Amino acid sequence: MKITFWGTRGSIPAPGQETVKIGGNTTCLEVFADDEMRVIVDAGTGIRKLGASLMKEMPAGHINLLLTHSHWDHLAGYTFFAPAYSLAHSISVYGNPMAQEVLRHDIYGRNDNRYFPVNMDDLRADIEFHDELINPLILGSLKITTMNLNHPGNGYAYLFECGGKRVAFVTDNELGLQYPGGNTPKDIISFCQGVDVLIHDAQFTPDEIEKRRGWGHSTYVEVADLAHKAGVPHIYLTHHAPEREDNDCEIILKEANRYIKKKKYNLSCELAIEGDSFSV
Repeated sequence: MKITFWGTRGSIPAPGQETVKIGGNTTCLEVFADDEMRVIVDAGTGIRKLGASLMKEMPAGHINLLLTHSHWDHLAGYTFFAPAYSLAHSISVYGNPMAQEVLRHDIYGRNDNRYFPVNMDDLRADIEFHDELINPLILGSLKITTMNLNHPGNGYAYLFECGGKRVAFVTDNELGLQYPGGNTPKDIISFCQGVDVLIHDAQFTPDEIEKRRGWGHSTYVEVADLAHKAGVPHIYLTHHAPEREDNDCEIILKEANRYIKKKKYNLSCELAIEGDSFSV
């Protein structure tokens, strides 16, 4: 699999000189399997650049969109996703039912220029909503397993498996608090057990988290502890706070690696950076 980060910011886009290195667009991830099966995860503002790239690479074809949850920072880019306007494309939407409901009714069902100047009838790609998510979901060579998030309004984490390689994407998940219907500590360890790469929300620092309990996000300390318990060798920290400038993000990475070294954890840690890719 090749994984590409098209948006790694949380809560609201944060463009500007201070975020140009890490990126200011909100969550969008691309998973590209060895049989050329492509899955897009979330439609944050990062999906705009992905859409422009796809129109050049794939001027016609089928696209799979997998949604984690319904919060606007994970859906706000959809009306700027070029393939959605293309008669030559079809889109299958999977994932969180509430997120699908927002996309279906608040975007496709909205023809009101108080919110957006373009008539939603112009979204001409053939779209199909899959309200019930099969778990695991099989798309070509990709096996996709789901777990509930600990986040207000709930949502889904996803585990991608292809050719014996496994990558877990767990955004908007609060490791220090269990929500009704959310995952337990045992659940999340089991879900991530032995994956090759874990991409996990780390929006807050340990100093910030106590005043933000119940907001649905985690710290690098909690992510590193999870990775150690689950035997994960490599982690990416994502969903960076909008006020976090590039230097702040780099400081967090240094602190995370300092903590990992202090605890003698056998794992490597990186920041999820907009535009970067990795392969497993």
